[in-house]
Amino acid sequence: MATITLAVVTSAGTAQAAGTGGNGRALAVAPSCVKVKVDKGIISQTAYVKNGCSSTKRVKVRWSFAPDSGCNTLKPGQGFKTKRGLAAQFDGLPSC
Repeated sequence: MATITLAVVTSAGTAQAAGTGGNGRALAVAPSCVKVKVDKGIISQTAYVKNGCSSTKRVKVRWSFAPDSGCNTLKPGQGFKTKRGLAAQFDGLPSC
């Protein structure tokens, strides 16, 4: 089982555009204190997200070739996971 660890980093602590939501509004990249790790298995892959920030954050996992996760509200220390098939590709962790 391969493990890919990704950290979302912004320059100078400012949010950068990360595509658009379904309503055409730009989505900001989640802060760097919210971490995501993607584990690829034999038939699926799972993204594990954890809020390492000192405040509550709202984020979702964006996938290419599969539906995005819903928007999740995470208090400090909380996390969630979302699973997709192998055809999906991790495509970002925007705030929502």
